[in-house]
Amino acid sequence: MGKLKTKEEYFAFSKRLVVIPTEDIKKLFLKFKVKLPLFVHGFLLCETIRSKVFEEKLYNTYTDELKYRLRGYDSFSIYLLEALIEKYNLDFELSRYKELLFDFILINMDELSLKNSFVNELEQLQHNYTVDLEVVKYADFFALVKEVFYEAAGYLDGVKLKDWTDDMLNSYTLGDLKSLGKKYDVNVPRRINKARLIQILSAKFKLTPNESELLDGMSVLDLEIYAKEKGFKISIDLKKQDMIEYLKFALDMYHKPTDSDPFSYDVPLDSREEEVTKDIEEPTPEPVVEPIPEPVVVPVEEEVEEEPVVEPEPEIVPEPEPEPIVEPEPEPEQPAFEEPLPEEIIPEEPELTVPEPKQVQPAFVDDSLLSTEEKELLDEKINQIIKKFYKKRRRRRITWTILIVLLVAILGFAAYSYYYYTIVNPGSLPFGLPVFWN
Repeated sequence: MGKLKTKEEYFAFSKRLVVIPTEDIKKLFLKFKVKLPLFVHGFLLCETIRSKVFEEKLYNTYTDELKYRLRGYDSFSIYLLEALIEKYNLDFELSRYKELLFDFILINMDELSLKNSFVNELEQLQHNYTVDLEVVKYADFFALVKEVFYEAAGYLDGVKLKDWTDDMLNSYTLGDLKSLGKKYDVNVPRRINKARLIQILSAKFKLTPNESELLDGMSVLDLEIYAKEKGFKISIDLKKQDMIEYLKFALDMYHKPTDSDPFSYDVPLDSREEEVTKDIEEPTPEPVVEPIPEPVVVPVEEEVEEEPVVEPEPEIVPEPEPEPIVEPEPEPEQPAFEEPLPEEIIPEEPELTVPEPKQVQPAFVDDSLLSTEEKELLDEKINQIIKKFYKKRRRRRITWTILIVLLVAILGFAAYSYYYYTIVNPGSLPFGLPVFWN
């Protein structure tokens, strides 16, 4: 197949290869020892379902939160792409995936150490099948070809470890990260204890056993400050970035080399993107134009404009305006409204004893700088402090109550004994108690 010399010829050849069944493609890859990193599969899957994800009719059903998260679509990990397919029941266009796969393989034959014999076998397989296209659900497809892919060193779910930044994590919820952990058999908690924090710090900084023992004597706050001083921000209340660090720790990914990406991704995508953008651009002006003629507001305004021309008097008469002006003029009404307001607010303030800690938050933290998850974690900490405070106060009350009861009982018994000894039965104590001072 030396006749295929340009990329255009390769891409034209790929279009004819989509008739080859997935099972035969897998066998051919295993025969020629073709193994692809998962980040390649992530790229192919991202481009395969792009038109489905951003199809206008479906896109309009998304929440604002999802639309915001989709701004980072190009950096989605495989888990998020698969979650979109499952949640919105997206059609998996297998022929499109195959075409992209063969495009990628053919332009990266040197990187994959493939020879013309591989292309020859592809051509032979092409002639063995009709033009009928294979239709398979994504889950079944990936279960079949999973053996062909592997997770490259220094990558998590098809994304380079260093690319798991705060900006990228804006596309993830805390629930997404917990589910991502389950995908790799890791239970990602929302909160860790001091011992686990020390284990993570020891793995992150390659601490010796003696150095790890020194951390045992530090408080949790001191440990967090210690990590921050070393350029590593982590807390026992796991936020998004902390969850990724927990995954790295649990999967033993610290201090591992990162595999390079020598591949070319210069495959034809523009044509498909142009089609998608055209499809999206054409209907978009229609709904923008439709709401303008549809509302009856326009004709109503025209009628209103014609009527005042015939009857100019109601426009000139400003009588309704002075009437509301006369009403607010009496001064007694204003204090009447001003006085009861503070009276109603004053009794409410002493009742709001529990929310007082929440009012203290702005003194420590600027809410505009906190994410929703950080605010929730901060509220959790405040609630824990409040619970501990009331628990301690309850214990003190119970202790003091017991002490007072005992003291009253002792004093009462002493008074009764004195009365019994001096008046009721002189020289004797009640209940047959012996008189020790005789």
